Amino acid sequence: MNNHILGALRLRYLDRGRQYREIRRAVTEDAVQRTQERHMNALLLHAYHNVPYYRHIFNEVGLVQDGVVDLSKFDRVPVLTKDAIRQFRKELTSRDYTTRRWYYNTSGGSTGEPVRFIQDRELLKWVRGTEHYYFKDMLGIAEPTARIVWLWGSERDIFENTVGTKTRLINWATTTMQLNSFKMAKEDLACYIGKINAYKPDIVRGYARSLFELCEYARGQNTRLYSPKIVVSSAETLRDDMRHVIESQFRTKVYDFYGSRETPCLAAECKNGSMHVFSVNHRLEVLDNHNCAVGAGEKGKIVVTTLHNYSMPLIRYEIGDTAVQSDGACSCGIALPILKKVSGRISDHFVTENGTLIHGEYFTRLFYFKDCITKFQVIQEDYRQIRVLVVLKNSLGELEKRDIERKIRLVMGECTVIWEVVDAIPVTSSGKYLFVKSLVRH
Repeated sequence: MNNHILGALRLRYLDRGRQYREIRRAVTEDAVQRTQERHMNALLLHAYHNVPYYRHIFNEVGLVQDGVVDLSKFDRVPVLTKDAIRQFRKELTSRDYTTRRWYYNTSGGSTGEPVRFIQDRELLKWVRGTEHYYFKDMLGIAEPTARIVWLWGSERDIFENTVGTKTRLINWATTTMQLNSFKMAKEDLACYIGKINAYKPDIVRGYARSLFELCEYARGQNTRLYSPKIVVSSAETLRDDMRHVIESQFRTKVYDFYGSRETPCLAAECKNGSMHVFSVNHRLEVLDNHNCAVGAGEKGKIVVTTLHNYSMPLIRYEIGDTAVQSDGACSCGIALPILKKVSGRISDHFVTENGTLIHGEYFTRLFYFKDCITKFQVIQEDYRQIRVLVVLKNSLGELEKRDIERKIRLVMGECTVIWEVVDAIPVTSSGKYLFVKSLVRH
């Protein structure tokens, strides 16, 4: 069997067992904080000895003395920004990263500030262990053997006009069906509904907006969708009106799952509707603009320390989202901290003249690993006019520009692409960057 398929099977069935058991034990024994502190100490010592960026900072704030971590001084560590990652990427990379099964990743989400970073296989094991805990212990679903439909994005399928053999085989081997949400014309939506109804999944997962658009189409066509056991929404803010439409069309409950490429599996919604933070994976702080902790019920920016990515530790990393913190306990009995509300994850869809919806993250991914671009924003000004704002670190080559334009036209049809080099990208009233913005849809 292909090594990629074996790897996917190992991550789904085998490699997450130890991590799952540790999460479950910590929550069951009410030892979440103690377990988090143990992982914090190990990570901070590793960063002190192996990551030049942190050794300098930890010495300045006195976090590590004689080989011992003083967690009472942790809040003196400066907040890590995307700009700092771009500027100090080499210094932030662990000296021993080549001894791990590492890979590059890049930030997505709503900020329009692509950042390249390194992750490793150990982090993936914790991601899978956390998802297993979430589905099995919090929702009561046997996820490893469940039939799953993913309404997710695949730009490669659009570029090549096909589904790759590797993807098909992995989907078959893991009882998963992936439906491409990056391009959803009416005929695509009708096809997806047919596939979902025929496959009869236990779980439907997808971008919040894509699930909503699919259900809106089903409602408009008076078409009945198969009702899975649960629907899990992620990647974007799940508004109350979106939740209502999705739940009414699938006739089951929608659960919100929160994370990012840099900090996966941050939090997820329980059966009682509380957003529980997976504190065995991360230390999550909610801070004000002066980087001081906010009180319960107050809104602040989310700052995260990833506890299991030793190849490139992200310590007190500002991910670009905001939340309201809670100090209460949930009646579900799960001993994990709660966020009252997560906001700031902003995405959008473009729409073609014939009504086809193009998910905003399709355009985001066109700028992945473009180190010459500091920030970007793609604006649909009209059906046939797209404006691309870029803040450049270095010049963008003509071949790269033409390639991006070609891929935009693959989904938008014949259109004019206007490039505009700017010094800054305007922010919203809440201080967020929109990576895509459709003036047609608004």
